[in-house]
Amino acid sequence: MIVEAGQIALALAFIVSLYAAAASFLGVVRGSPELLVSGRFGMYSIPALLIVATGALIYAFVNNDFSVRYVAENSSLAMPREYTWVAFYAGNAGSMLYLAVIFALMAVVAIAAIRKNLPYTSPYAVGIMALSLSFLLGVMLFLANPLARQAFTPMDGEGINPLLVHMGMFIHPPLQMAGLVSVAIPFSIAMGAMLANKGGNDEWVDQGRLWGMISWLILTAGLLLGSWWAYTILGWGGYWAWDPVENSALMPWLAMTAFVHSIMVQKRRGMFRMWNMVIIIIAFTMAQLGMFINRGGPVPSVHSFAQSSMGWLFLAFMATTMIASIAAFIWKSDTLRSRGRLESVLSRESAFLAQNVLFLTVAFVTLWGTIFPIFSEAASDTVMTVGQPFFNRVNGPMLLLIVLLMGVGPMLPWRRAAPRNILLMLRYPALAALVVGVALYATGVTRPVALIAFMTCVIVTAGILQEWIRGTIIRHRRGEAYHTAFVRLLSANRPRYGGYVVHLAIIMLAAGAIGSSFYSVQRDFAMSPGDTETLGEYRFTFIGTEHASFPDREEDYARFKVYSGDDYLGVMEPFRAEYPSFRIASTIGAIHSTPIEDFYIVPSEFRGDGEAVFRVLINPMVWWMWASGPIMVLGTLLALSPRRSRATVRMSVPAGAQGARA
Repeated sequence: MIVEAGQIALALAFIVSLYAAAASFLGVVRGSPELLVSGRFGMYSIPALLIVATGALIYAFVNNDFSVRYVAENSSLAMPREYTWVAFYAGNAGSMLYLAVIFALMAVVAIAAIRKNLPYTSPYAVGIMALSLSFLLGVMLFLANPLARQAFTPMDGEGINPLLVHMGMFIHPPLQMAGLVSVAIPFSIAMGAMLANKGGNDEWVDQGRLWGMISWLILTAGLLLGSWWAYTILGWGGYWAWDPVENSALMPWLAMTAFVHSIMVQKRRGMFRMWNMVIIIIAFTMAQLGMFINRGGPVPSVHSFAQSSMGWLFLAFMATTMIASIAAFIWKSDTLRSRGRLESVLSRESAFLAQNVLFLTVAFVTLWGTIFPIFSEAASDTVMTVGQPFFNRVNGPMLLLIVLLMGVGPMLPWRRAAPRNILLMLRYPALAALVVGVALYATGVTRPVALIAFMTCVIVTAGILQEWIRGTIIRHRRGEAYHTAFVRLLSANRPRYGGYVVHLAIIMLAAGAIGSSFYSVQRDFAMSPGDTETLGEYRFTFIGTEHASFPDREEDYARFKVYSGDDYLGVMEPFRAEYPSFRIASTIGAIHSTPIEDFYIVPSEFRGDGEAVFRVLINPMVWWMWASGPIMVLGTLLALSPRRSRATVRMSVPAGAQGARA
């Protein structure tokens, strides 16, 4: 009965979402407040219905109800119970339900906010969100129902893909999927303002920025966690391979990064109104493209765990919304005239614009490299994939230039800057970069590209520190203690200084990627128990292996004693499991990580005579990539945190003074 109740809740949610969309748009056309209120409350009711459906599916998983087809396909008696949450979204049907629940919850929060702050935009935004949700629910209800029963109930299920049995899967896929679907919220707000002929008054910008940054943060966290998962479980020693599924999340992230920067110019200077609409349309289109690729699109990927043929429905929906958005943009373009204009190439506005163009260029280059195999197969019946060298060679210089602009741009004044002032602002950051460059060269960092990249990171870091130090000193001269001055400096302009914290996190990420990309060392060793080998300053002795058999897999653990010079680092245990039913192997490397470098051992092959083959890597500075994540979150939360209201400040004014002023 519980599963059937979930089925009914799903059907009701679909009907209500269609009604909410129709009521919202008809309410605007007919000028009917009753219809608008009815549509809004319809959207408010959908999360409760979807939570009932979610509870029903979780109940079926926990109770091993293999009469539910999705449970039988993505669970088994041997699967650890704690991975029920992972199994929930391991396949297409469950992931669709997850997407619908998350989107419905975010939509309700967003609708409540824009109803209060942007009442004229609310009906259009509600209608757009309801249409997007209706598509998800319709596909799920008619083509990928997670609660559908099957005629025959098996004794056991098939289980989830073994590569998903990893702690990272508890967080990475939910965040990545939530990030993709969350782009629809700022898109709906922006399009709603434009359709209401209010796209040019900038009142929607605060809500657009808020939800744009929330979406950006979710996408960022998903990308970082995905890289960590790939690094720890796929057993290849890397974290990013420009794979189509990786790219499917990177492309909307690039577009959303451009959007959250560009919308600040609109807020401050009333510029880039048309440009911002174009960016959010591109971001929404790329997010839908990401769902298409993740839903079993034709692009081959090592990360595709939910293959199906319904990806083409997502492609059709993407094309429909893109065409409709472009048509609406052309129709309403006269309402998007900017009140300001670009006065100088040497200005903060110009730096943001150049940065945005580079972000979108990287996104479109990545798009071309991702979909190229489709065109090659159609043209010559041969699948030709685009590998890492292409992306690194083309996107690498542009990403480095973006990093440079990220440091220089915020230091430039609005409107225009004198060349002499720019040189004065950059003198200390440039001097710091030169000193660090010389020091790095002396320690062996001699590759020109790596040296330039590290020096660029130093310029950005020094520029941020210069701004903080200068602002802190000014406040200290007014009588504040240094630590108080610094805290109040950050609090005084939270969007700006929160952005600086995020930029520092990006520099940490970039430094880790540069160090590990240019100076990683890798060797393969065939070793027998008792053998000792060396790589760099590390010495490692192969102790032996341990084997364990389970109903669904065969596991082998290798044990090593590892030394760095004369320092004993302990015992490291890389792991490999063979899953005969899936015909795949799951490999987890043993990693000793420090801020300087990672020592990484991964088993390649276990042989019957006790000998085994291992891949051993030294990856410099990878630790900084994972450390950047929490700092990025803190910086974003600082940038989004509300300022102290003016009403609070007025309360401190004596009543007599207020009366005298009146």
